Amino acid sequence: MTQTMWPPLTAESRPWTRWWWMGNALTEAEITRHLELFQAAGMGGVEVSPIYGPTGSESRFVAFLSPRWVELFAHTLSEAKRLSLGVDLIAGTGWPFGGPQVSAEDSARVIWVETLPVGTSESEKRPEAVPLARQGSTTLFIAPTKQQVKRAAPGGAGNVLDHFSAGAVRRYLQPFDTAFASLPDTLTPRCFFNDSWEVFGANATPNILSEFKRLRGYDLRDHLSHLNGEGDPKTVTRVRSDFRETIGDLTRDAFLQTFSSWAKTHGSKVRNQSHGSPGNLLDLYALADIPETEVFGPPRLRLGGMEALLPAPPDFGEEEEALVCRMASSAAHVAGRPLCSSESFTWLGDHAHVPLEHMKAEVDMLFALGINHLFFHGTPFSPADVEWPGWLFYASTHCAPTNTLWRDLPALNRYISACQSLLQEGIPDSDILLYFPYHDLLSGEMGTNHLLQFLAVHKTDTWLRGNLLPFTTAAHTLTKGGWAFDLVSDHQLAEMVTVTEDGALQARGGTRYRALVIAGCERMPPETLERIAALAEQGAVVLAQNDLPADVPGLSSLAERKARFQTARNTLKQTKNYSAGPDLSALLKQAGIERESLVDAGLEFVRRRSDTGFIYFVANPGTKDVSGWFPLAAQGASVVLMDAMTGAVGAGATKTDSDGRLQVYLDLPAGSSLLLRTQTSALPADAAQWQYGVPLTSGAVPLPTAWSVEFLEGGPSLPSPRRVSSLSDWTQWNTEADQDALKAFSGTARYTLNFDLPDSAGRETAWELDLGTVCHSARVRLNGNEIGSVIARPWRITTPAGTLKPEGNVLEIEVTNLMANRLADLERRKGDSWRPFLMVNIQYKGFDAAAWAPVRSGLIGPVTLTPLQMSISDMKDTE
Repeated sequence: MTQTMWPPLTAESRPWTRWWWMGNALTEAEITRHLELFQAAGMGGVEVSPIYGPTGSESRFVAFLSPRWVELFAHTLSEAKRLSLGVDLIAGTGWPFGGPQVSAEDSARVIWVETLPVGTSESEKRPEAVPLARQGSTTLFIAPTKQQVKRAAPGGAGNVLDHFSAGAVRRYLQPFDTAFASLPDTLTPRCFFNDSWEVFGANATPNILSEFKRLRGYDLRDHLSHLNGEGDPKTVTRVRSDFRETIGDLTRDAFLQTFSSWAKTHGSKVRNQSHGSPGNLLDLYALADIPETEVFGPPRLRLGGMEALLPAPPDFGEEEEALVCRMASSAAHVAGRPLCSSESFTWLGDHAHVPLEHMKAEVDMLFALGINHLFFHGTPFSPADVEWPGWLFYASTHCAPTNTLWRDLPALNRYISACQSLLQEGIPDSDILLYFPYHDLLSGEMGTNHLLQFLAVHKTDTWLRGNLLPFTTAAHTLTKGGWAFDLVSDHQLAEMVTVTEDGALQARGGTRYRALVIAGCERMPPETLERIAALAEQGAVVLAQNDLPADVPGLSSLAERKARFQTARNTLKQTKNYSAGPDLSALLKQAGIERESLVDAGLEFVRRRSDTGFIYFVANPGTKDVSGWFPLAAQGASVVLMDAMTGAVGAGATKTDSDGRLQVYLDLPAGSSLLLRTQTSALPADAAQWQYGVPLTSGAVPLPTAWSVEFLEGGPSLPSPRRVSSLSDWTQWNTEADQDALKAFSGTARYTLNFDLPDSAGRETAWELDLGTVCHSARVRLNGNEIGSVIARPWRITTPAGTLKPEGNVLEIEVTNLMANRLADLERRKGDSWRPFLMVNIQYKGFDAAAWAPVRSGLIGPVTLTPLQMSISDMKDTE
């Protein structure tokens, strides 16, 4: 059963990393060395991201897209293929798209409206401003934003691209065609990548007026005063909504569709971060072959009882940030995209302060939100001859060989790979489509920039929090209530959703939904409401919290569109499959849509449908252990439990409740996770059973408190070996000889303990080894045998029966701390001379590692050893 339950690992089921090519200062030998290190650490691929280089290393730099750069990239593709690694390439350098090929005519533009007194001109204040249109004394101006590519690599500096012009986008991409013409057809990146939208201030293209008329059906020049906020407030709202929608349409069609079509000419796909853009994020994510989200900040850690190590990053909002992530996965699910990726660990903590435990907590959160293809952010290229800590990138969790966490990173990578191998299997399984009221957002007040709003993942307070979009309350209700759901857009409802014979809503990718929910929506296009009414007439269940929207957005053909809207509204209300009411939970219950009661215990989940049943990922992010019987909304005849951290597999204890629902017994310590496979048929009688560990009444075996400690590797120097009478933070050990060395040390120490079992201990039993607190990861050997690695809560390892001897047991625990203490020591000794590259702290302020207090390090304990009864017999009758 073990072999058949875990799918074989692929490059895409393993985690990838963003690989910053600092100054493109690589050689073929260095490329090979790095790729082999990535493969050995358990990574599946890289995203090549050319970026600025360190001062003083200019002689090593290689110009982006130069013949030499193409040779290096070709070697990367060839070596990655040899090592079974994948390669993506950012279609540019730095961010956003731009560079020397972007002329002034193709550069990003900004428009604004001003009412000027007679005899004055905007050009007096801004000479580059050009009037596009006038309506009386109101003038529409356009000017270049003058934004330059941020953090450009050598040869990549230049203007930021006009993303709203398909012609400008095609001209921007032409140098890639020229550069890659020499590549063999067998060498091509899997994906071309576009980073998050940071096209600051841009809101137009030179032909914006003709594009507006084509898309919205009327002439904006007749409504410049309304665009400027003057006149009838309702008309102002409608005109501004139309302008914002036009920019969103151009983002989708002129930029992303053009980019995607171009990538296909090279035999590649597109991976795209849509957040931050001014369009409907669901539609933009869905256009990408692999939609990608990103996450910021530590709020999920706090929910899990963990604190980000000081200096802490800012709080970008827990629930809203999660909802933005769900937009990416929802788009993937509805559009039938098998993979949904994440730029992970960006600013999870300050430099050198992010432990594997915090990374694993973020991984679990992303999996529960439907993400199944993680990218580390990230790994800077650093030549072998550069002294520790090598070259660093200013904004990331440093996932590179010079970080001490690299030693135990393979354990995290194995965990991610095992989870993703299942989370990439089958198709998503959700019960509810939740309508995203995009036009309410377009019609709302958006601060000083009234022409558009950038929908950023780390600034959700400007568009997603509070009362800006009341539908967020419904989204949180569904999440907390345990209902599996995806968001859906107007376009997706029209083009990607149909009704099956049994009344299910079926998305393009095959996911079947039991209901469409409309909540907190005030405006909806008549075409969308007509489509929803048609779906309901075909048998789909439609639920409205409170009531249906009452108005249409926009100004064009207003009377006709309102009439169509009202007809569709009346039609929908008369269908038997439509229901409305103030209590969303009651509506769902009335519709017979089951929720997952796992959430009542603080657990999080995501669910997929496979050929043999259903797959659950279940995580316990809380501070308390959770155990008990849980009914599953996705039914089956049996359940196989799978531990991605250890690889353990076994048939779970199950029973049927009075309602005929399948229940499974789960035991999830705080911080842990499990994968569940429901099976449509019963398992064979001789199938391996899941080993629930139940502590025996005899309790923990007392262990000696004196440990031998030897420092194995790290720096700046190795502290001397010693014996300690009790476990504690090694930076606080009071030793005159090398106390400063202990405070500065980052690396690995081996803790060794010799012990005998008391005569009363049952030796032919399994044992739970609990390490208490570990700062910050550990490998464990018992009697010379590797028994596991621990990188996160719970800091426990279960050993099989017969592992311990009556006498002479040797426990060895190799503990690795963070690189922060060594980095702080380096800064105190050398000032900023060691960092010839841009560095800022977590608040984007001046970097000063010298001020850091020592981070707790080592085996803190207490270490306990408890005998277990490994059986499910007591579970089957437990209520």
